[in-house]
Amino acid sequence: MTAYRFRVKFAPDPTSLWRDIVVGADRTLDEFQTTINAAMGLNQDHLWFFGIDEDYWESDVKYQCPAEHEDLPSGQPMQFGETTDSAGATTVGEMVAQLDLDQYDRICYLFDYGDEWRFYAILKEVVDDPDRRAPEVVKEKGDEIDQYTSAGEDGSPLPDRLQELGLPDTAVPTADLRALEDRDDVAHVIVLLSIETGFGAVSERFMIQFDDVGYLLENSPRGWEVIEEVDGGDKTEEALLSALASAAREWHAEIAEIASAASGQVFDDQTVEAMNVELNQGLERTGYSHL
Repeated sequence: MTAYRFRVKFAPDPTSLWRDIVVGADRTLDEFQTTINAAMGLNQDHLWFFGIDEDYWESDVKYQCPAEHEDLPSGQPMQFGETTDSAGATTVGEMVAQLDLDQYDRICYLFDYGDEWRFYAILKEVVDDPDRRAPEVVKEKGDEIDQYTSAGEDGSPLPDRLQELGLPDTAVPTADLRALEDRDDVAHVIVLLSIETGFGAVSERFMIQFDDVGYLLENSPRGWEVIEEVDGGDKTEEALLSALASAAREWHAEIAEIASAASGQVFDDQTVEAMNVELNQGLERTGYSHL
């Protein structure tokens, strides 16, 4: 039986709040939605739908909550030219086939037509699953939403381990990052996005490996944000670095997908490989070029 791993992201703050959910192809979208809401801290008391990409209300295909779809006269769509289906009668596998989803393609999910809690889900992986798996959260980042505050409020601080580094809110000099390797608790720091300025090279993306945990960080208008945290408690130094490198490559592929959707241009594997150049150089510098 086929299963799908979706990364469900909170649209107003996708790097700080997301859940990886694996769901069997034969499970309904209604089951998938129930798992999303439970994982994100939302109740079930409002209307909702799944749509194409990040189109939300503009999506011309909507998989609606069963109660809403049943109330439509003769299954009429919400607006002209729109196709509607019941999420209770549509399986995840049927949706994937109907929308012709490939790896890294997206669907959107909107909950509560008043407050409009918006999420999008990236199809990260197609896996073989003999157990006909019910939707299950397999990885997560960020605290649950407080449903009765304004959507999009954030302000999650960096973990204490990273705050102790004293990173500035803006891009940090690459020389300062590499100097962190002199600390007893830091194994590796690899710069992923450096920019030459009149004051020297600065970095806006890097990964740092401690003895028991690793982080992939990105600089944003709000300052530094953790894109990925990798637990290294049961990993060797090489295995932890390998997991961080995989997270960085996956993030670069996701960035290319986001840029393609936003600009209408196609950023292909060659673009992603260009983003990985500094990663590969950093791995070579640390003696792990094979990763």
